[in-house]
Amino acid sequence: MPDLLVGAMICAVALGLGFLAGSAFRAAELRKTGKALEELKITNRDLSRWLQEYKDIHARDSEIAILFPSIIRRLAERHPTDALPRVAVRLTKELFKTAQVALAVTKTDGSLLVTEGVGIPLAWKGTLTLSPRDGMIGDALREKHLVLREEHVARGGRPELSDLERAGMVPDAVIPIVVEESVVAILAVAGSAGRMDRDRPYASMLADLVANAFQISLAIEALERRAMTDPLTGLYNRAYLADRFLVELRRARNYGFPMSVALFDIDRFKMVNDRYGHPAGDAVLRKLASFLRERTRSTDAVVRYGGEEFAVLMATADSDVAFQQADRIREEFEKTAFAVPGQADPIRVTISGGVATYPQDGQTFTELIAVADAGLYHAKENGRNRVSALRPVDLLPE
Repeated sequence: MPDLLVGAMICAVALGLGFLAGSAFRAAELRKTGKALEELKITNRDLSRWLQEYKDIHARDSEIAILFPSIIRRLAERHPTDALPRVAVRLTKELFKTAQVALAVTKTDGSLLVTEGVGIPLAWKGTLTLSPRDGMIGDALREKHLVLREEHVARGGRPELSDLERAGMVPDAVIPIVVEESVVAILAVAGSAGRMDRDRPYASMLADLVANAFQISLAIEALERRAMTDPLTGLYNRAYLADRFLVELRRARNYGFPMSVALFDIDRFKMVNDRYGHPAGDAVLRKLASFLRERTRSTDAVVRYGGEEFAVLMATADSDVAFQQADRIREEFEKTAFAVPGQADPIRVTISGGVATYPQDGQTFTELIAVADAGLYHAKENGRNRVSALRPVDLLPE
């Protein structure tokens, strides 16, 4: 009997030890499982974050793929140079979803002037000047590529406030617009919705497109100026006068304004060339050109009509005002002495003129020029150094 009791006790102890060992094993396994589950959760969180970042990047790339063809088309359109800053600012805001964009152009002294922007005070435009050595702007001007705030700070950028920051704008990035190795403007971007570091390639592409648009616009305007400018006097030529006439004619018709044309011709100009030489004749032409520019209104168009003939298109001037203006110019020019090459003493030259006014003297450019030219001829035939204003009835054959 005692032996049976001892055996039972041994079995019970063995079972207890087995249970404890099994519990310890299960606890260890549970701990391992819990740790594995926690690691799996961390891995899943990392994978989810990476997946979201991938989705964001993919979505951003898809968005860029949609936006850039439109941006390219808009910048490829014909824009006057002074309109391009506004276009560039709008495209920058649209592309980067920023709260603020400021465009500053480089001035001749090297400083930058804010001329356009969105999300900035209107008072900045045309008044806020930025230093070319100022923080991120200085970096962008020196390096001629995009500068991010994080990069600027990381490399020990100056801690004091920049001109923009003092004015109330803390830029995330400064994008230089480079034309022929010169920074012609900068775009400062603040309050970006996305990550500018990830959008760096797109910012560089936009900067190149804007720079190309500036370059093309400047080239076209230079060609147009050359095609419509007289090289000797710097005045516009007859082609410009015809185009400008159409603009002023529309305004005159819409608002019921008068408009006049005065033609001037240098008296005995061939004699000047024969007596003093062609350099003297050129000097006389240049002198009359500057004389007319100085004595006409900013709204008037002064052109070299051809040879020794000059024309002045006088917007909103009726026949009386036009005649008085033309005659005053003639009288003052008569009193003006000026030096010519090869002559110790200054010479004096006179001019004659003819005036015509819309609508009573003609409805078209050709008609008004014909009446003004007839008046000029009449002045020449009646002694020169005078201005005539003939009416169309005076030109009818007897």
